[in-house]
Amino acid sequence: MLEGSEGRREARETRELRELKGPFRRLRPGRPFRWSNRRILAGAALALLLVLAAVLLWRAVRRGEDEVWTRIQRSGVWRVGMDPSFPPFESLDGQGQPVGYDVDLARAIAARWGVAVSFEGIGFDGLVAALWAHKADSVISALPLDPRLTRDVAYSVPYFEAGLWLVVAEGTADIAGADDLAGRRLAVEWGSEGDVQGRSLRGRLRGLTLLPFPLPQDALAAVAADEADAALADAVTVRQFQGELGGLRAVGAPLVSVPYVIAVPRQAPRLLAAVNDALAALQEDGTLARLEEKWFGQGE
Repeated sequence: MLEGSEGRREARETRELRELKGPFRRLRPGRPFRWSNRRILAGAALALLLVLAAVLLWRAVRRGEDEVWTRIQRSGVWRVGMDPSFPPFESLDGQGQPVGYDVDLARAIAARWGVAVSFEGIGFDGLVAALWAHKADSVISALPLDPRLTRDVAYSVPYFEAGLWLVVAEGTADIAGADDLAGRRLAVEWGSEGDVQGRSLRGRLRGLTLLPFPLPQDALAAVAADEADAALADAVTVRQFQGELGGLRAVGAPLVSVPYVIAVPRQAPRLLAAVNDALAALQEDGTLARLEEKWFGQGE
């Protein structure tokens, strides 16, 4: 009996041990585990590649690498986006070739770099988009600095101040700025920014009389004819008037600043630095002044 009982107990324990080992036998290394290991290794390799790519990108940024600048140097061509419909900064001559202040400016910069310029005709509203789409390396087109776009493009230092100026006749010594306009006659273009600024000045300066005219040229002509003591007009109109007729000069600082700048892609730090260096050199050697005189005529 005991032997029989012992035998049955041993048989039961053996069966239970087999049942217990069964699940573990299914977990032994096999195809599922080999496949999981491969996935783990692949994931680790991908993570390593991403880390290496991030490191290389960081090093490139630290070194100031610039694909746009590198391409310009290798190809010898600087692609400049421009809307040739705003003389004297840019327009087309009788042969359909771009001419103007900005055209000469681009060529002067390119000459310093030892490259050629390819002018890309683009509508003004599409100029910044052309940088994003890599259709142009830079934009030079009487482009005002727009702070709203500084996260998307990079701007050079200003090369022309096109803002709103106070203008007086040559020989006027007692008007050096807007604060000297009390009791004076101020000519403005009706409905313009000059009109807005003039109304603001009239609100704080006793006796200031505002004289509205249909065009900014009319307001400047009123000063030249002694029908007004001063006028407010944008710098482009003022310089054109000075070049054609003379007899006027701008005084003080611009009431509203509108700097013209060169735009480059945000990811082009070396190109931006090269543009700024060139503008500084052209300012120092008198090139910018000569371009202004060439395209606007003799100033004050």
